[in-house]
Amino acid sequence: MPQLIIGNTTAEYTGVQARDLGAKAIHKQHAVSTRTAWLLNDGDVFLSSRPLTDAFRTYLTTTLGLNPDTIAFLTPEHPTTEIGFLDSDQLLDPALSEQLRRWVTQPGQWTVVPYIHDRATAQLSDRLGLSAAANPPFFAQGGSDAFNSKFYFRIWATGLGVPVAPGRSSSTPTMTISAVRDLLGHTGSVIVKQDNAASGRGNLLVTTDRETPGIGVATTCHVPADADESTLRSLLTPHLNTGRAETVIEAYYPHSRVLYSEVAIGEPSSAPTILNWGDMRMEPTWNGFAVPAVDLPVDAQNLMLDWSLTMGRYLQTTGYRGYLNCDSILTPDGQILFNEVNARIGGCTHMHFAAQRVLGPGYMDRYTLLTRNDLHVTSFEKLAWTISHDPHLDGSNGSGALLLVDDVPYTGTVQYLVYGPTPAAAAQAENRLNETATTC
Repeated sequence: MPQLIIGNTTAEYTGVQARDLGAKAIHKQHAVSTRTAWLLNDGDVFLSSRPLTDAFRTYLTTTLGLNPDTIAFLTPEHPTTEIGFLDSDQLLDPALSEQLRRWVTQPGQWTVVPYIHDRATAQLSDRLGLSAAANPPFFAQGGSDAFNSKFYFRIWATGLGVPVAPGRSSSTPTMTISAVRDLLGHTGSVIVKQDNAASGRGNLLVTTDRETPGIGVATTCHVPADADESTLRSLLTPHLNTGRAETVIEAYYPHSRVLYSEVAIGEPSSAPTILNWGDMRMEPTWNGFAVPAVDLPVDAQNLMLDWSLTMGRYLQTTGYRGYLNCDSILTPDGQILFNEVNARIGGCTHMHFAAQRVLGPGYMDRYTLLTRNDLHVTSFEKLAWTISHDPHLDGSNGSGALLLVDDVPYTGTVQYLVYGPTPAAAAQAENRLNETATTC
């Protein structure tokens, strides 16, 4: 069944607006839109907010063994804004529907694979005539809003019994400050999270310990251990939203191991399945993965994966179909606690498809993978050529490297994946790649 793959990395519920982002952040949003190309098969249609570079398109199709003449690589012919995000205004522009109809013929035979299956994507799919199986009614009702919300996550996860950190939700600064005061006693640190922000954007760490590292946060605020509510108000108010906005406040566990797992959720006739899992490389916000997690205690791994599948089954019963990315931590005292889930394509999804196509099914049983989002180079083509001619990186000796995103013309970076038969071999391949990049 051919796929219409849509790289809509912003959605109406996230509130992400181009005017709120700097130039680098805008380029990064476009780069994320292009990485879903790793999900392509012959005969598909690929819609991204920015065209793939010629060099990357050639590299991608060659690496995956695809026939580029059978694939439509599209961007909107009539962008609704200069920035060109695939937001609701763009997706619902009649001109885009007409553009897609030229390629999505016999729409009842197609499936849609959006980055986020939001209401705009559901409406576009309906306009194109895709079937209810490809575009379940759940999404037209805003189902993705609920399952990509940190606020709603704590509601339904608590109801299921999912292990989560002590916490509360809040809609006003007063409620937030009160929750911070009450929760500081758990670990001496509290994290205040914006409902729909991603990659640590907008997260605030409140801590009584100046030595506590801020992992996954944008800002850190140090407060006295004996701070009363009045003192907290004066210190925290400059960092908080002044209006009514859903916020999650949780006890923060310093020096925890940050983990993730990805679940594929299909029709009820098939149980949800684990696709991949591992460590999130936090520097201090997420910058890549180590897959699978190395030397993770078996009991912790089993608990993480069991709860990930439990949550996947719950979402399946509501009508959700697609990918579920689950973020969790292993605390210093051995607890697995879930922070949030994202019901969409994640930062690991394209990695999984690339590894599965290049290394084969069951790659996690045979290889360690390391990814990183930003490797500085001046030439994608030169780096790709060098990798293909280096026996330490071309896969011929069991270790290798793949280039997952070409953002060189915009930020001078690529995203990469290295692999090896052991963790040490993968680390050696990563060192080799980083050394190679200095000459490219």
